[in-house]
Amino acid sequence: MPHDGEPAVPMSPRDILSSVIFYLGVAAVTVLLLRFGTQYGLEKVAQDFTRMEPRLERGGHLFVNKWARRPQDLEYEDIIMYRRPLWKRASYQYEFARVVGKPGDVVELIGSKLWRAERREGRLEPRQPVTEPFLNPRDRPADFSAVLVPRNTVLVMFDSRNHREPLRDLLIPVRAIHGRVIR
Repeated sequence: MPHDGEPAVPMSPRDILSSVIFYLGVAAVTVLLLRFGTQYGLEKVAQDFTRMEPRLERGGHLFVNKWARRPQDLEYEDIIMYRRPLWKRASYQYEFARVVGKPGDVVELIGSKLWRAERREGRLEPRQPVTEPFLNPRDRPADFSAVLVPRNTVLVMFDSRNHREPLRDLLIPVRAIHGRVIR
C-alpha cells in the first residue's frame, strides 16, 4: 500500500499470476459447492402428510438426492419426492411415496398383497409377491387388477394404505419426480 505522497508500485507478473490462480481457486470451490447444493437438499415433510407414517414423520426433514430422477436411478422400495402434475394437484407441496413399479412392469394388488412381474432384457418375468415389511398389517387397501406401468412413468404406493387411492394418482410421470430420499 502506498503511503501519502509515494507513487503506487505496479504489480509484477508473478503477483498477477498468483492473483489469477487465487480467484480461479475461489471460482472452482464456488462451483463445487453449488453443484453439491443443487444435487442434494434437505426437504421438509408437510404437517398434513400422513400417508408414509411411521417411516416419515410429519414436519420432519429428509435428505434428498435431486439428481436421481430417472427410472434407471431408482430401485424398488426407494422413497421418492415428487409433485403431482397440475391437473392432479390438490396442493403445491411435495409428496413422498415408495416405488413399486418401473416402466414395463406389470403390478397388481390382490387382498393386501402386492404382486409384480418385472421386465428384464425385453422379457416379462413371472409374477412374484413383493415383501413389504414397512406396511401396517391392519391396513386394507382396495385391490387393483394388473396394470402395465407406461414408459417414462413409475408406479408408487404409500406405506399407509388404509384409504382408497385411485390408480391414476399412483402413476407418476418421470418429469414430476424431484429426487430420491437418502435413507
